[in-house]
Amino acid sequence: MNNSIVDVKIDAILNTPGGFEKLAAEVLPKYIKTTRDYNGFCRKILQVHNVDSADVHLLNGEPFVYYAKDLNAAAAFYGRDFETPRYQVEGSGVNVPIGTIASDEHTITRLRVLTEKFDYLNRTKELAAQAMVKAEDFRLINLVEASLLGKSANKKAPDHANQIVTTTDTTLSKAHLVGLRKKLTAVDLPIDSFLMRADRLEDINTWNYNELDQLTQREVLETGVKNSLWGIKIITSRIINPNIVYIFSTPEFVGRMPVLQDLSVELTQRSNTLEKGLFMYEFLGMCLVNSKSVGKLILEFSEGTTNLADPDVAKLDESVEANEFLKNGRVFGSLEDK
Repeated sequence: MNNSIVDVKIDAILNTPGGFEKLAAEVLPKYIKTTRDYNGFCRKILQVHNVDSADVHLLNGEPFVYYAKDLNAAAAFYGRDFETPRYQVEGSGVNVPIGTIASDEHTITRLRVLTEKFDYLNRTKELAAQAMVKAEDFRLINLVEASLLGKSANKKAPDHANQIVTTTDTTLSKAHLVGLRKKLTAVDLPIDSFLMRADRLEDINTWNYNELDQLTQREVLETGVKNSLWGIKIITSRIINPNIVYIFSTPEFVGRMPVLQDLSVELTQRSNTLEKGLFMYEFLGMCLVNSKSVGKLILEFSEGTTNLADPDVAKLDESVEANEFLKNGRVFGSLEDK
């Protein structure tokens, strides 16, 4: 088949609804990944629910969702810019702004779609979605830290230092996690999950076998994987500081995430018919309603040097992988000569 016939067929595909996406999916060999795809934790920790226009009210033209709270409950939440956490103790409720989390718009060219050795467009969507999920997770961690800090301006003396366990030890022990559990059981809250890095979880392999509960012993014996400890879920994420372990109560005691528009992808038409723009966005809010529902363990703690609470602990680099992939195609094994 000569090139002119091929070009006619390609043009016919591009001129049909969804043609650009169909063309992008034509070449499907597996590509080599440098790491496992990112799985988020934010929506496992907060109580997520969909809202519509009836649930939203406007204050000075800005959309908010109102939540009632106990009078002595301290709430941490984001403004519409989703950049700086806010803290509120006063009042019987909190207005949670609906903000926007969005990716940059990236250019997808017909040439790139034709020359890649895999479903480039679909992989681009996957990476952009992972970047968005990672953005949610970073913001939740900053919100937790803001809740622990409270109204204090001193990161070494936060308002809720009683929710923090410190140790100079370099490995995670059973005693550390028991001490962390006590931060929630002392205020009569149920415990739902631990959050830590996967490599920190490996410390548990150094424990004596009889230090594990029977359920965990059986799980390790049958699968080699630890998904829970004492019936408490273990969530791992590579964005967590390796010297920090968090503990959370059940979502209804921790916080809320009102979602007005869930994660959406848009392919925009450009004046150049050989190009399209791709971006992702979501409209939601985020609120941590009870500072007592979270706890924090700091390993390798240094008195006077280590911050007890730091709302800037999560540096927002959530788009690095996606941007690098879109820019030069090397992150996930594209054209070797680029």
